[in-house]
Amino acid sequence: MTESNDLIPEDPLLPPSETETDLLSARVEGPEDHEGMAALWRATMGLPHWWFIAVGEEGVESPAAATIDGQLMLLTFTNSERARHFAVQNGMIAPSEDLRAIALPPQEVVETAGAYAQADIAGLMFDPHLAGYFIPSEQLPIVWEAIGAGDDDSPSPADVPQG
Repeated sequence: MTESNDLIPEDPLLPPSETETDLLSARVEGPEDHEGMAALWRATMGLPHWWFIAVGEEGVESPAAATIDGQLMLLTFTNSERARHFAVQNGMIAPSEDLRAIALPPQEVVETAGAYAQADIAGLMFDPHLAGYFIPSEQLPIVWEAIGAGDDDSPSPADVPQG
């Protein structure tokens, strides 16, 4: 878990700066836009961390989730500033409070995708208050492999035993 105390923007009510994933998400013309979707997921899965707002008691936190269109989704953020902005905008924390956040490498999230499906988590909603793009839980390993995110020296999710 990471405390983002040192990442408090000057005015937490101002929207975060636009990012590459915002631009790529806006360019996707629909589910048939395979090139646009591949570029978006390559950028998203290439991030060093995905950020989650921590909920629950300290030491047993879990990522915040919400029901969106009748499905439970993990609220996932492309950086800590976006997670903090969402939390302030939705009254989860005051503008002066520290955000309790969980930062996970995308590969770790992909490797545990089966656990999300078993917990009835339909998917991950990225930057829900800004770009708002999502991926179903069962598609995480498929997309990871399709974009070649596992092509470095680290094992791919398919090589890691699922618990």
